[in-house]
Amino acid sequence: MRFIDTDLTCRLDSLPWCRFHTVFVLALGITWILDAFEVVIVSAVLKPMSLSLGFSPWQSSLMVSGFLLGAILGSLLFGYLADRYGRKKIFLITLLLYSLGTFMTGFANSFETALFFRVLAGAGIGGEFSAIHSAVDEFVPSRHRGKVDGIISALWNLGSIMASLSAGFILSLFDESFAWRFAFLLGGALAILVLFVRFVVPESPRWLISKGKVDEARQIVQELEKKAGGRYSQDSCSIPVFEGSILDATKLILSRYRWRFVFSSSVSFTILATYYGIITLIPVSFSKAFHLSSEDIPQMLLMGSAGGLIGGILISLASDVLGRKITGSFVSFMSFSISLLFLSGLDVYLTYFIYSLFAFSFASVGYVSATEIYPSYLRAYAIGLISIIGRLAGSIFPVVLVNLASASYTYGIVGLSILWLFGFISFLIWSVKGLEAKGKALEEITK
Repeated sequence: MRFIDTDLTCRLDSLPWCRFHTVFVLALGITWILDAFEVVIVSAVLKPMSLSLGFSPWQSSLMVSGFLLGAILGSLLFGYLADRYGRKKIFLITLLLYSLGTFMTGFANSFETALFFRVLAGAGIGGEFSAIHSAVDEFVPSRHRGKVDGIISALWNLGSIMASLSAGFILSLFDESFAWRFAFLLGGALAILVLFVRFVVPESPRWLISKGKVDEARQIVQELEKKAGGRYSQDSCSIPVFEGSILDATKLILSRYRWRFVFSSSVSFTILATYYGIITLIPVSFSKAFHLSSEDIPQMLLMGSAGGLIGGILISLASDVLGRKITGSFVSFMSFSISLLFLSGLDVYLTYFIYSLFAFSFASVGYVSATEIYPSYLRAYAIGLISIIGRLAGSIFPVVLVNLASASYTYGIVGLSILWLFGFISFLIWSVKGLEAKGKALEEITK
């Protein structure tokens, strides 16, 4: 592998925060809002959609599973393509796929067409995850990377809140036979609007350098320096240029970066297994254990989203002040401890809100820790792989936890706590053996 000596990445990291960074983060950060909006809105309108199209129970469940399957395929395919052909091309294509799949779901007239469009939308969101996290890590100055990436992850909760409120309004405004269609049409239309904003976002200079396209990278950095008021660094470093295949990239991840891959996969596993686990336990097990009505459950979920948004913002700031290791270890341990309070007999609403402050904010330190530790030439592909592991966990463990809870509510909660213990141990080991990335340039972390 050959190397290129360049000052461009140091110049990129040294820039002060300016209007470009704000527009950039808004244009790409909307992904998390859309992802959450999609998950929650489908749950809210699935019943009228199933009645309107005559779905059987298993066909209804495939509206969620199909989206997840598409996300898994999209993570793998577009993660590799983002490393091969660039971040910008892919995050334009993936957003277009998502908006098209969501919008066309509103016109579905059969199970087959609805499932196809759900898979298409899922593929778009899965690809978004890889390309967006890569672009954010590579553009945002190192001293801001933790809080920016973390706040973007916290926006999932904002999307969840928006979806809950929108679903209630739409279902009250329209007849149910049309309301579900309008919900999907609205989601697709919103994504199309974001697509136009993304056209102004440039390609990642770090990715360009990793492909030997130094002149293109220099032009982008110079334009950003003009917007930021000048050049702020004279330092330089060596950037590896990768020209291998997807097989070569896989071998590198599983050999040179294998321990990083184990850590980042564990983080993704914990985030999604616990999130989907708890929101599945609430309507199935909590409702019985705490005698919750149908009206109580949406209110409880909304409280959790609010807690996750507040906690996520605070944890994002902490990861750049205290560091990734101590923040991630603390949040995962607190999530493990508080999950056991569901067995204490305390008020379930208060316990769930406190739980959400930590558990739903773990992504805000977990994802930045899991994505910044790979070199730019294979970052998106590695993120795609860990995303697949997380989404598989998110589809399997809710079923496991519900089955445990059906035998005993206590078993379900203990199972949830064990998942958090797994995440805490992973972060604890990384704290001893891994790198502290707070404030460091990506090239320093990944060399």
